[in-house]
Amino acid sequence: MKKTTLLKILFLAVFSNILGAQGIVKATARSTASATIVTPIKIAKNSDLNFGTFVAKGGVGNVVLGAGNTGSRKGSSNITMASESEKVAAAVFTVTGQGDAAYSITFLTNDILVYNGSESMVVDEFTTSASKVLSDGMEIVYLGATVHVSAVQAVGAYTNLGSGIEVVVNYN
Repeated sequence: MKKTTLLKILFLAVFSNILGAQGIVKATARSTASATIVTPIKIAKNSDLNFGTFVAKGGVGNVVLGAGNTGSRKGSSNITMASESEKVAAAVFTVTGQGDAAYSITFLTNDILVYNGSESMVVDEFTTSASKVLSDGMEIVYLGATVHVSAVQAVGAYTNLGSGIEVVVNYN
């Protein structure tokens, strides 16, 4: 009986040491969770892109419309610009969202055809005035582009067919 009691005590002592040793090896840490909800980013069109009136002089050319609020445009050597008093304008968008947040701007339409019946001109090489930071939660963005004129471009009023230039903004 004494042996059995002694064995039980010895067994409990060894088992207690093993459990105690495991407690020494084990370590824990805790983390907290957090989340921040920001103002959704939005974009709204204020006005459309307008290259204005120009004359194609029988050669391949292009008109480049700057991305600014002045409506500055430049034609290649085969293009003559009409009066600057007409409404030549970059497209204008307002981007709103979280104050001082950085964002990206992309164009889902790389080039867009401008039609007059069966005739077309390609509009591409989009540029923006965007700083890509929403100072005070807003930025006005000007969109410029280039329209390409063929050597045999038909006379007429051209406008886009379809959904137009799709501009997408997203937080960085």
